[in-house]
Amino acid sequence: MKRFNRLTCIAIALMILLSLALPQQLFAASTVTVGWNTVYQSIDGFGVSEAFHQSNNIALLGETKQKEIYDLLFSTTQGAGFSIFRSILGDGGTWGNATDGPNKTMQPSETTWDWSESNDDQIPMIRAIQAAYGIKNIQYSVWSPPAWMKTNGSVAGGSVKADKYQAYATYLAEHIKNYKSKFGIEITHIGISNEPDLTTAYSSCTWTGAQFKAFMKDALVPTFDREGITAKVIMGEKMTCSESLAIDCLNDAVAVTRTDIVGCHNYGSSYATFPTTKAKGKGIWQTEISDMNGNDITITDGLKWSKQIYDFMTITQGNAWNYWWGACYKTYNGEGLIQMDMNAKTYKVAKRLYTIGQYSRFIRPGWQRISATANPVSGVYVTAYKDPATGKFAIVAMNDSSTNQSLTYTLDGFSPASVTPYTTSATQNLAEGSKIAVSGSSFTASLAGNSITTFVGEINAGLYGDVNDDKAVDAIDFALVKQYLTRQISTFPSKDGLRLADVNIDGSVDAIDLAMLKKYLLGDIKTLPVN
Repeated sequence: MKRFNRLTCIAIALMILLSLALPQQLFAASTVTVGWNTVYQSIDGFGVSEAFHQSNNIALLGETKQKEIYDLLFSTTQGAGFSIFRSILGDGGTWGNATDGPNKTMQPSETTWDWSESNDDQIPMIRAIQAAYGIKNIQYSVWSPPAWMKTNGSVAGGSVKADKYQAYATYLAEHIKNYKSKFGIEITHIGISNEPDLTTAYSSCTWTGAQFKAFMKDALVPTFDREGITAKVIMGEKMTCSESLAIDCLNDAVAVTRTDIVGCHNYGSSYATFPTTKAKGKGIWQTEISDMNGNDITITDGLKWSKQIYDFMTITQGNAWNYWWGACYKTYNGEGLIQMDMNAKTYKVAKRLYTIGQYSRFIRPGWQRISATANPVSGVYVTAYKDPATGKFAIVAMNDSSTNQSLTYTLDGFSPASVTPYTTSATQNLAEGSKIAVSGSSFTASLAGNSITTFVGEINAGLYGDVNDDKAVDAIDFALVKQYLTRQISTFPSKDGLRLADVNIDGSVDAIDLAMLKKYLLGDIKTLPVN
């Protein structure tokens, strides 16, 4: 028997000790499975607000810095790529000042309207970001109606008088109509009450669930229907992540018809499920959250906010997530992603802008969340999203631990040629990395400790069923497949049409494929294969 010398024995002993002491993920990658055909909620977008004169404060920094801030917030190549802008409907309150306060009201009395553009200093910013970045989702929320509608005669506190419900419904409808006709701004979403469970010394207005139902049923629904208002109604917007204030409306046959989205905030609470909202097929928007207890601008704080988005997407399964202020004058807390020094005319950017941007830049309105192994290893959190129209996708992987983690991503139902990583860490801000080749429908990548990476890619071979290559599966494709089967046509408009007409991928184009297309178009099946 061969004898080992002393050095060999020491080497073997060290190898055994290392294998016992080091985490297993250093030797073998953990696996994340991403399923293209398992679809959860659709995504309406991610957003910020510049209410209470912050849009004007940005302008006061000068055109150069204003453009830089706009890029940081809304650019999909240089910034976070936010796609929702949340504004305040002016109430005419006098509690604030030019730096932080309410806008003037367009209806100072029940018989007087004043459609002066200068009453709303958000209008120039909305026009600018729509022109430069194509922002389509414009939400206006009401912190308080004008004082003359209120029980206490003030924009601070109190509630809407019951005999002014119709006046309030008209007020909302007139804003939506006149902002479009007079200012060229389409209000796509109207929030009827910001934090109705809170009374403050600034603009606020309390509501109960029963009051919401009476207002919606007796005033808002008939008024919006009569006026042809198409803006989606966001109601609730409770301080915490809860659907409780919307339940009465959701369970009322009339009120539910205009309860389009149940809004919530998440101050001092955890993300929760919205079972009644989901059962009624309504949307869920988290319309505001921030940190008022200090201003940590490091990656530690940044990862806290990316974990919030992960929780909202996986627990609440909501459709839109919004931070509070994008840029603000406060430098002493976390109400803004960007803190402006109004005296020095400078600003600082917190890491939270970039970690939130790991979602908002890449996951666009109309995308869908698809299945992904949520927590493949301790401290790592993964979600995945796709654009069903184009075949683009994004896999967001956050490593909230200090240890590097190697993960293998198995792609079920799709196989792109490569993915491109974008990373935010202590030293990186949405930094683009080198392309990673996909082999056998999988790829392996390492996540640095305390970082978040988004892997983006695109399926270039086309959507099954899209036989005319217009990036959509619709009635035209159905008609073309039917014509092919009845021998009215012998080829398809696109060079790859014959392959993509084989919807069930069994090697032939036949009646089964036509039946699947019909079921898809009728909504009986939700997805078709993607190559």
